[in-house]
Amino acid sequence: GSTSITSLLNSEQRLTQLNIRLLQQSDFDSLDDIEIGFQAESFLCWAKLAVRFNAGMNQYRESILEALRLEGHHILEASPEVLANNLEAKKSSETLTEINDLQEAIATVIKQNYQTECEAIATARNISLTEYQKLKKRLSKTNKQQREQRRFELMLRYSIPITSELVEKDDAGWYQQLQLHYFMTVGRQYLVARDAEIAKTILELGKGNIFIPDFNDRLLGATIGVMELLKIPPLLKDKQRELKNIDEDLQLLAKTALANRAAIKTIVGIGLAVNSSPITIVRRFLDKIGYSLECLRTESHQKKRLRIYRIVHPDDGRFEVFQQWLQR
Repeated sequence: GSTSITSLLNSEQRLTQLNIRLLQQSDFDSLDDIEIGFQAESFLCWAKLAVRFNAGMNQYRESILEALRLEGHHILEASPEVLANNLEAKKSSETLTEINDLQEAIATVIKQNYQTECEAIATARNISLTEYQKLKKRLSKTNKQQREQRRFELMLRYSIPITSELVEKDDAGWYQQLQLHYFMTVGRQYLVARDAEIAKTILELGKGNIFIPDFNDRLLGATIGVMELLKIPPLLKDKQRELKNIDEDLQLLAKTALANRAAIKTIVGIGLAVNSSPITIVRRFLDKIGYSLECLRTESHQKKRLRIYRIVHPDDGRFEVFQQWLQR
């Protein structure tokens, strides 16, 4: 992420202007009165915190140690002798076995507790819309109430039977992947109306004002526009196509993406290295919708080894969800 406040502010403002232009295509009549300068001090504070976080991630170890010092912890530098002794201890099979057994036991307990919670959410009591609205306003909720609220929200999201597997997939970001995939493909005709409705809600809640980061984060038009520009949707249609770095359309995709790395980072949130290969770029975009690539084989091409890939279409029940969304 960016470590420049000015750069971050400018990129968010450019994205806002892009989103507004896309909304104008839907004849959205509230754009004339929109106030993007609302809470400028909050926007600046957001940028400062974001830059601070990004800088901390760039120097993760130093940031953690400094945070520990600020909390009052004493950081002791281990001597070379101590480090050497620890390495020798780790090399012993008995110590390694103990460590592995402990890690496995902890992982097992964590997994069991999580699965129990997912099952509890899936089997929570069905509540009515009125009950949900009242529950949502409550500041203090019991575990039972939290599970009932979560189950109702999952029903609103997916409109399919709620299972523990669905809870797990939702926790892993499945809804965001499905939304992007749906509005990029079978639900494309509803994208503009969807973004317009969200923008209308944001403007009503803010009485004509918007907080730029929230506004940009909620809309999908710009992200899908980038993916369409790079011809990602056509790649999904041919399930048997084999992909390789020397494909002309993939090379054009990579050329376009690398020429617009900064914009892609701002709009889609994908950071691309200057030497990213076409396959790497395709994989990064497919990951946004929960798709992946599998390597089929390796061939020789001009005395070099060339890997051949194919897109993996997940069998995760998403098209059942899409059918429900189309009927709304």
